Amino acid sequence: MVKVKVKQNISNKPKFILVIIGFAIVLIFVLSGIDKIKNNFHNSNSKGSSSSNSSQMESILSKQENLLSIEEWKKIADYRAQEFYECTKDLDMGEKYYLYESCAIDYNNNWVSFRNGLEEEANLNYDQQQMLENYWQTTRDEITERVTKLMQENDKLKRPNHYN
Repeated sequence: MVKVKVKQNISNKPKFILVIIGFAIVLIFVLSGIDKIKNNFHNSNSKGSSSSNSSQMESILSKQENLLSIEEWKKIADYRAQEFYECTKDLDMGEKYYLYESCAIDYNNNWVSFRNGLEEEANLNYDQQQMLENYWQTTRDEITERVTKLMQENDKLKRPNHYN
């Protein structure tokens, strides 16, 4: 007796269409989140660039690290802290918390650049480098506390019954 193989004709089209639709939905959510992050950074940068200190900061930031004075290093630390504040000042503890995380990551990346510039390029002795690293850390602690309080206040305004 001969066995005949019968191939069942099962279409994968419905599964493929569901996968495509699911991918499209995920892509829409991801892109809308990226747009919100870009808009938040763009708004914070445009507000900061309109101040009179922006040209001075551009001048300082464009200098080679070995030419920066201690006061200029401090101005960089203050400027980066202000950028972090501007990025997070309108946020609350709720749905936009992912934006806070993006701002915090950016601020931490600025810290790494600051530290690397001090350790590898700056024309400063070890004690001066340590003093500037401590200055950044103190500034970071102060701005983080300030931002956290502001975010909690924003959250209280948004959800007053939650805090009663």
